Amino acid sequence: MTAHRFLDFEFDPVRLGDRELLAPILRRHPQPLAGYTFAVLAAWNPFFHYGWSAAGPDTLLISCLVDPPGRRHLLQPLGAFDPSLKERILAGAAALPYPLKILGVSERFLGEHADFTRAFTVREDRTVSNYIYSAEALATLKGRKYAKKRNLISQAEGLYEWTAFPLTPERTDACFAVLEAIAGEEHPLVEGMLAREMAALESTLHHFKAWEQQGVLVEAAGRPAAFSIYEAIGPRTAAIHFERALRSFKGLYQVINQETAKTIAAQGYEFINREEDLGDPGLRAAKRSYHPVEIVPAYELTYRP
Repeated sequence: MTAHRFLDFEFDPVRLGDRELLAPILRRHPQPLAGYTFAVLAAWNPFFHYGWSAAGPDTLLISCLVDPPGRRHLLQPLGAFDPSLKERILAGAAALPYPLKILGVSERFLGEHADFTRAFTVREDRTVSNYIYSAEALATLKGRKYAKKRNLISQAEGLYEWTAFPLTPERTDACFAVLEAIAGEEHPLVEGMLAREMAALESTLHHFKAWEQQGVLVEAAGRPAAFSIYEAIGPRTAAIHFERALRSFKGLYQVINQETAKTIAAQGYEFINREEDLGDPGLRAAKRSYHPVEIVPAYELTYRP
């Protein structure tokens, strides 16, 4: 991918070497939705072909390809968003031969920039809304509503022994061992979104240190059996990007969930963002079973001439 002009702005492709340029502005403007970190952009870049433009001293525009070939759209603008910039984007949208979409838009952005968003049709995209949990609640699993989770962990304690370690760059090989074991035992059909997620996960493991990721590794019955990968997305919130466990160990998903929450809570974070459910009924039920304190809505804007 090369540099391109879009909406009358010059966009550069997101490259691994851009982290020092992009990460500081992404950190200065933390978002309630989990997709706005350099690690996420870099991991998913092969599929969405992100481009970035410094549209002002403290403004970042991110373009992406999600539609048929050649149709480029925007993620929610980040940072300062003054009237002249809004007018420039709207003029660029009016000149496009297709309706511009702005994706991953937060409710906060809608409220702060109503003058801009009134030029768009606003649709809540429930499939990418983010699930937010109390870190302490997931770490302790207290109360009747978590009785089933505690019961599964109790069963796990009676079936096998496990040890949880901080996931470090030196231990990422163990994560690949877990992925190989899952493939060998469960034979998942790796295509579509799962194939994309696996590629993003493997890329994140390869760049674990450079992208400043953290995680937890669980060894069960003397071998690597589960892991999670997370990072801070704000001063009070950490987002869990990936979580994998061998289903041959009963209750291990509940174990890695709690061990990760314990680690995140011990680091002082109040909330855990477990991202979206992608509209999958099973995943939606699993996320709801942990009783989120909030489901942060995500919106899609479509320009109306």
